[in-house]
Amino acid sequence: MTTPGEDDENILIDTAAENRKAVVSLAGQARFGLNLYSRDLDARVFDNAEFERCILDLTRMHQGACIRILVADSSKAVNRGHCLIRLAQRLTSSVFIHNPAREHSGEIATFLVADATGLLHRPRTTSNNYDAVVNYKSPVRAGELNDYFNEMWERSTPDSQVRRLYI
Repeated sequence: MTTPGEDDENILIDTAAENRKAVVSLAGQARFGLNLYSRDLDARVFDNAEFERCILDLTRMHQGACIRILVADSSKAVNRGHCLIRLAQRLTSSVFIHNPAREHSGEIATFLVADATGLLHRPRTTSNNYDAVVNYKSPVRAGELNDYFNEMWERSTPDSQVRRLYI
């Protein structure tokens, strides 16, 4: 049995439900922040009450925790009222959603890094491919993904579709 935050073991998963469970577990172990890259914030993985609660708990219990999300196309997520969109609109000093720059528009992976230690990595994201690797304590691989994320983040722009409109 793998223990979140304690075991360095690559776990192979291949369903949306397993991806969702891993994302919730990784968010639950985080103390400092999450970095997420996704083409469209796949609702089957990222739009659920458990994940939303983990992010709320992270931001409330750990002052200065930062959730950075890069999404290539947030239009479906915005239209369906995705929990990450709501959180970004509500927790404006903790949850940030940006669009990657044009040079990163061809990225086909999805990945989540928790505290530069735990990770979920789906190398080829498609609507029917949920093959991924989860590792709850892999600082080297998580560091590589974080470096790549930081490179993309530096060139990204805030997602204009996510802005909260005050009327």
